[in-house]
Amino acid sequence: MIVAIDKNSINQIKDLNEYEYIYVFENETLDELIKLKVHCMRKDLINEVDINLTDYNISCLKKAKITDKDWFVKPKLKENKIAIIMPNYNYEECLEQSIGSILKQTYTNYEIIFVDDMSEDNSVQKARNLIRDKGKVIELKQKRYNGGARNEAYLHVSEDTDYIMYVDSDDWLIDENVLAKINKNLQTSPDVLFIGIAYYKSGRTIDCFKTNYLNKYEAIQSWSGSCGKVIKKKLATRQDCLYAEGTLKEDRNQHCKICINMQSFECLPECVYVWNRENLKSVTTIRNNLWKTSTIRHYADTLNLYLNEQGKDPRIDSYLKERVEKTKKEMLNGGDAQW
Repeated sequence: MIVAIDKNSINQIKDLNEYEYIYVFENETLDELIKLKVHCMRKDLINEVDINLTDYNISCLKKAKITDKDWFVKPKLKENKIAIIMPNYNYEECLEQSIGSILKQTYTNYEIIFVDDMSEDNSVQKARNLIRDKGKVIELKQKRYNGGARNEAYLHVSEDTDYIMYVDSDDWLIDENVLAKINKNLQTSPDVLFIGIAYYKSGRTIDCFKTNYLNKYEAIQSWSGSCGKVIKKKLATRQDCLYAEGTLKEDRNQHCKICINMQSFECLPECVYVWNRENLKSVTTIRNNLWKTSTIRHYADTLNLYLNEQGKDPRIDSYLKERVEKTKKEMLNGGDAQW
């Protein structure tokens, strides 16, 4: 255990060998002590106070008795406003489960931005009936696919939005505590929070991608789906981080651009998002001509990203060059071989 001891109290510790490490503090701020991930002792009688700073909102420059309420009040978490963007095309039958998984969340500081990409079913009306006052339903006037739908959604999020999250309209959140867990992991204000992904197939929900990245280089090579990230609004909406429109496979390069430009990140390894692999109407299942032509567009976009980033970071260069080679092979293969 690492213990921070007030300078005036250090002599009262009977056995220094009891602790793995002793940190003597005098005028450090609470934030500075929290960064050290230490326990704190601050009293004339040392054994009365052993407070974990990550769990309690206390001032280590204050003397107090063990009965003082200040020592036992947990910090109030910042309630980040989360805009949940949901693109949709003809998934009327999935909306009750998808939207419903959001509406039942215990954490309530969110809004849903549902963007319909010219559906031919009753998706729009069903979304309106479900969402009501918890968000907005936007109808696109021309076909823009998921990338364009997400870009359009950025124009409609509330001004006080802190973070952007994506939920596809055939997927869902695994339980009612997902947003509360996400908000708890946003307390350090990271640019990006990577979350774990499970997939649903053959009636079973199975853990798929668990995020536990040590650096941006590991993150950029990870799960590239939009739904594996919660992104700070000002980063997600940057001009150079927008999605490619009018095409599929739009999320792969957006993932790279977000990882390249982020300055900080956190991970929530727990699989809290469920990717529906049983939707037979999904473009990843149908693999039609649009999927194949989108592979050509994806190769061009990947090459352009590589050329724009070339020379800035050798490790990013190496990875993007590898992506260019793989997307070229995918293109020459007719777009059917995923990697």
